[in-house]
Amino acid sequence: MLTDRAFESEGESRMSPKTGQVSLRTPVPADADARAALGISAAINRMYGFVSDTPDVMTGDRAERWLQRLLNHPNAWIIEEDSKLAGEVRLDTLNAHDRRARLAIGMFHERHLGRGIGRKVIDLVLQQAFGPLGLHRVDLRVLSFNIRAIRCYEACGFRLEGIERESALVGGEWHDDWIMAILEQDFRARTAGRKANLQE
Repeated sequence: MLTDRAFESEGESRMSPKTGQVSLRTPVPADADARAALGISAAINRMYGFVSDTPDVMTGDRAERWLQRLLNHPNAWIIEEDSKLAGEVRLDTLNAHDRRARLAIGMFHERHLGRGIGRKVIDLVLQQAFGPLGLHRVDLRVLSFNIRAIRCYEACGFRLEGIERESALVGGEWHDDWIMAILEQDFRARTAGRKANLQE
């Protein structure tokens, strides 16, 4: 299990009054029921570019299929807050030769948004990516109107590298996709800078 307690050993607690203990772990069978119970948020779906005229339902069968995809994924983790399911995070399309992967992260309920959980999770995943996994680059794509996510990615050290103009049709309107990335040296410099600030 990866936990934000790791930051406390550096003298910096990542805990806040608004956010409990955040951790990552591999999926287990009980996660299907927990996922079904959280349902599907239309507002969150829109941030990923999914808009439907009819309510989207997380059935038990759908939750089981979701779980199976995670179980079959070599680099997928369950996001927990205070030991309760909150979301998922993955490093997709990992290329061992080029030492690169694509970050994908999602929370399942609006109560998990805007509270710093995503930033903690990304920090934990980047520690794995640029540590044990030996990656050189992690990138992502995000819809340009998803300002909350963009601010989170920027705070974690990701930089805008390019814009795919009008690449997503969402609710009948065209929107841009942003391509953002962080390199190994960016992550190391950011980590070293944080440690230096703590020592001052």
